[in-house]
Amino acid sequence: MLWALTLILIVEMALVHLLLSRWSGAAALALGLVSGLALVSVVALILSFRSRPVVLGPDGLRVRAGFLIDAHVPLDEIAFAQSGFAPADYMPGGLLKASLLNAPNIVVLLRGDIDLPGPFGKSRHVHAVALALDEPARFLAAIETVVKAAAAEDRSALAAA
Repeated sequence: MLWALTLILIVEMALVHLLLSRWSGAAALALGLVSGLALVSVVALILSFRSRPVVLGPDGLRVRAGFLIDAHVPLDEIAFAQSGFAPADYMPGGLLKASLLNAPNIVVLLRGDIDLPGPFGKSRHVHAVALALDEPARFLAAIETVVKAAAAEDRSALAAA
């Protein structure tokens, strides 16, 4: 979808440059530079989605959406994850939607509200994170295993204390 936007941006750049250059070469150059910067930004965003995926590790869930969102959710904050997404089920502002164009297919519900950086680093108070993943079933199985293991570790630490 973003590649289609890139193609439209290239066509628009060429047409506007040709039309505007008839009236003002300086304006055509200025708008061409701004459009070129927009094109580079869109391509960089597209490429950042592949190099910055969502990662589930032993210390938590790393939620990323290209270079727009980069947030860390500790395992002890994750209550559970579920497939499906219904925006009406969540309070306005309480959901971090970490997908750009695709509809989210996984929702990670948190034990309580936590502050997470949203797009461009702006912090938000959230109780759920919505993700658009390529392999949602595999992610659900992995997060269930990791969250259960973390809960068992917490219980054994409490019993030992």
